[in-house]
Amino acid sequence: MIDRYQKHSEALLKQLPKGVFITAKGNDVTNTMTIAWGHIGVLWGKPVFIAYVRYSRYTYDVLLQAEDFTINVPVEQDVREALKIAGTESGRDIDKFKKANLTLKPARQVNTPILADCKLQYECKILYRQSMEPALIPDDIKARYYPNHDTHIVFYGEIVESYMLEE
Repeated sequence: MIDRYQKHSEALLKQLPKGVFITAKGNDVTNTMTIAWGHIGVLWGKPVFIAYVRYSRYTYDVLLQAEDFTINVPVEQDVREALKIAGTESGRDIDKFKKANLTLKPARQVNTPILADCKLQYECKILYRQSMEPALIPDDIKARYYPNHDTHIVFYGEIVESYMLEE
């Protein structure tokens, strides 16, 4: 499995700073959000994707009820408008999938669906959640990224499947 996720890691890491979608399904509610921070690596001998989600985000509420999430990476697709909608509007207030014209498709191994509009998919089972400790964040970073004290919770997801849709 580690080889499989590594096969696609370059495409993921190239797109991540521009935005990818994290999608989660909990209590029969599915939501997606744009993220531009994340990591892939190995933890406890398992391939993992590590995602950061602010407490204030609706996606955080959904992830608390979820057992898994998907990372949906536009590789050759132009989904800039959808990334903008998913990153600036709340699923509490709108149906992001409808407004951003995104299509859900069943995942191969997890309960959360994937976005058919993205070529590269990572399916992840939540292994661990961790709160950031604000007192340990350097002052210059707090001033820049957390002026309202809205820190992140870190979600560690075991990558159980990684593939391009035409595979």
